[in-house]
Amino acid sequence: MNAGSGSFRLKTERQDTMEKMVLKNFLKISRTVKETLNLPPDFTVQGISTDSRTLQKGEIFIALLGENFDGHNFLDAVIHRGASALIISKDPLPSKQSFNIPVIRTTDTLRFLMEYAGWYRSQFNLPVIGLTGSTGKTTSKEMLAAVLRRKYRLVKTEKNLNNYIGVSQTLLQMQKNSELAIVEMGTNHPGEMAALTEIVQPTQAVITNIGSGHIGFFGSREAIYQEKKSLFDGMPVGGKIYLNIEDSFLKNYSRKDLTILTCGLRGNCTYQANLVNVDQMGHVYFQINHGPEIHLAIPGRHQLLNALLAGGIGLELGVSPLEIKEALETVTAIDKRMEISERKGVTIINDAYNSNPESLRAAIDYLDGLFRSGNSRKFLVIGDMLELGEHSQEEHRRIGQYLQAKKIDYVFCLGPFSSQVIEELSRQKSHHIQYEFFISHQELARALNEQLQEKDIVLLKGSRGMAMEKILDFIEIKG
Repeated sequence: MNAGSGSFRLKTERQDTMEKMVLKNFLKISRTVKETLNLPPDFTVQGISTDSRTLQKGEIFIALLGENFDGHNFLDAVIHRGASALIISKDPLPSKQSFNIPVIRTTDTLRFLMEYAGWYRSQFNLPVIGLTGSTGKTTSKEMLAAVLRRKYRLVKTEKNLNNYIGVSQTLLQMQKNSELAIVEMGTNHPGEMAALTEIVQPTQAVITNIGSGHIGFFGSREAIYQEKKSLFDGMPVGGKIYLNIEDSFLKNYSRKDLTILTCGLRGNCTYQANLVNVDQMGHVYFQINHGPEIHLAIPGRHQLLNALLAGGIGLELGVSPLEIKEALETVTAIDKRMEISERKGVTIINDAYNSNPESLRAAIDYLDGLFRSGNSRKFLVIGDMLELGEHSQEEHRRIGQYLQAKKIDYVFCLGPFSSQVIEELSRQKSHHIQYEFFISHQELARALNEQLQEKDIVLLKGSRGMAMEKILDFIEIKG
């Protein structure tokens, strides 16, 4: 998790986003504060910013340190904009002559933000659901929010802001009238999930699945499981967790002092999904515990378990089966996640937000299962799966092997690791798939332009760093 990089500002457009808190109450428990200057005993925090460009008058400014920026370089600017206090970590502490507003020096400004967010969260007695997983986190969170919004006044993670800064942001949105919070939590280095769980203090938790994403930072899926399950391990006694028993790692999790509710496709689950049908575009029809039939607007069989987890939590928290159906059916594809569009008769499926071995296989299965109209052809356009470390070449070769039995006509690859997919297809002498490797988005798009015709289907998939959606900027489908 690149927790300390990038500009960021906590949402303070609405004056009531954060509840005002007297800072001295936090200082009593802080482990990061080293010393203070000019700080009145009754100083009140009424807003927090880490971006000098958008800071509003009266907010405190936290000078974060990132790979490409240093908030300490903008202290004069934020004072001019009306900052009420400065949170810094660099020595020496500014003299009284330097600044005439309160200054707090900490061991680490990011840790101060997290520590304050955790303390702030502890001031509210409400259910908090922690949510993580290798794939499907953001989609599951949006499904869950749609369901629980039917009954509760929600606080939830915006977009996919699930790192140290984003989780802190979510917690600081809590208000006196908040009734429930959903906090998406991401990790790509060991120890991060435990640190997030400590500040989130979840009362309930769900892990969507355990996959190979970020395996380069962990070494194995077992290590990824150990990291993800830190969310469950950090739950308080009496907490409640929702267990996806279709996952080979999660199904065996046990902790006697927690309430464990199982979700899956089998009859002995607390919440069971019954698959009814899948339409021509891969939209799933299913039931939860023989309730009303639900038709998902987001395509893909792999969305079934995400929706089941959201629906099961909803049922557990008192949302009616009919309300759950209505809510889940309103959730549409999120930016670059199974977004379906059409250009001059060509169907384009943009699933380019991110990629790992499990999500790529799910996308391949989805494309393979789509109904062919007339002489339509299926194009799989894939970029490298990143952050796989020493497993990179092997995992890409396995994708080439996986494609052998699939009814896909063209495989176009971009990126050095994806060349292994092409090499495997070549080695297997796959005669029904045409394949080619490219070194640029423009070159790949030109090849698509030469091939695409009405009724064809194109699916784009790749890790975020590959920005596979750029290909769409160069596609010109012949009319």
